[in-house]
Amino acid sequence: MGEPKANTEPGEEQAFNCEDEANAIIKDVKAHVAEICISSKLASDATQIYLNIRTIESATCCVQVTSRGFKIVSSQYDTIDEESRISALLCNGQEQGNDNEEEIFETPYALLDKISPRYVESFGNQLCQQLRALQQMRTELNEEDEEEEE
Repeated sequence: MGEPKANTEPGEEQAFNCEDEANAIIKDVKAHVAEICISSKLASDATQIYLNIRTIESATCCVQVTSRGFKIVSSQYDTIDEESRISALLCNGQEQGNDNEEEIFETPYALLDKISPRYVESFGNQLCQQLRALQQMRTELNEEDEEEEE
């Protein structure tokens, strides 16, 4: 089942490799956003890193990545808003709630799903293409099997 995790005291935050995590996220979602990169201006450490994201719709945000999840900290690159006035980005036309600025997303996909309707469309289109390719491979394998039986 993989290597055991390092021992930590109860309640202590488990350290994770932020840069590796950020690079994996970038690789995973780059086809579904206009731009995504690690912030070169905000300091990263063993427990957090910051990503700058521009959605397909051209909305920008700075996202804090920790072991707790993904939190939008600004609507501008390389910035942490003290006031956290990002509820308009999070609400995206829905009713405004008081807790939106503190919302922590478990995955980058959940975050992008919330802030970018075209992310959902892009992800869905890629999934359909992959399913078509899989179906084509299956059809070809079935045809080969039928030829061998004859």
